Amino acid sequence: MGARVKLGELLLRAGVITEQQLRTALSEQKKWGGKLGSILVELGYIDEDILVKALSRQLGLPRVDFAGLVVSPEALSKIDRDYAEKKQVLPIAYDPGKKLLVVAAADPLNMDTLNEISFSTGCRVRTAIAGEKALERAIRRYYFGEEVEHAAVAAHDETSSVPVGERQLDASDLSLVDRVEEIEKMQRRQLGLLKLMVELLLKKGLITKEEYRRTLQGS
Repeated sequence: MGARVKLGELLLRAGVITEQQLRTALSEQKKWGGKLGSILVELGYIDEDILVKALSRQLGLPRVDFAGLVVSPEALSKIDRDYAEKKQVLPIAYDPGKKLLVVAAADPLNMDTLNEISFSTGCRVRTAIAGEKALERAIRRYYFGEEVEHAAVAAHDETSSVPVGERQLDASDLSLVDRVEEIEKMQRRQLGLLKLMVELLLKKGLITKEEYRRTLQGS
């Protein structure tokens, strides 16, 4: 991901909030600070589950269900608990052979944090999405050993009926690392097919480059 994508634009694109709701939330953020996603939830414009699903679909990233999820001590040791709490991230899987760390994040758009983690751990970092409240509970559970009431990010497993980006990472996965890599491979194949389709449409003169650029810009 190059330039940081704006959360509000993603949610508008997903059709889960209106422009007026976004303007109101941005106004509140300007006055009082805080995260835009949290403000939208607090204002009642969107609930955390829908927020996570929308981001999962728009970004093509898996979402995490912490119910029964087993996080290895080796994964946890990669990120200091104070940093995890401050940045709202939780390492959930680690493959030493591939030097790959899977991190659940409430803000998967924060590339600065993800780059910091990659630099400090020496690992490639892959991201999964979790709701802020669910992630706070998980951090308290795994780092501090607190028994907290569980609220799953998603109540039902929707394996084959949902887009690839919306797949959950949960205790039923044999390997979270393998699941994330599988999703990434499928996304690359989809992007390759899309590129071929666009090239064919351009070659046949069915669309122009300018029309394609306008579509990408959402105008």
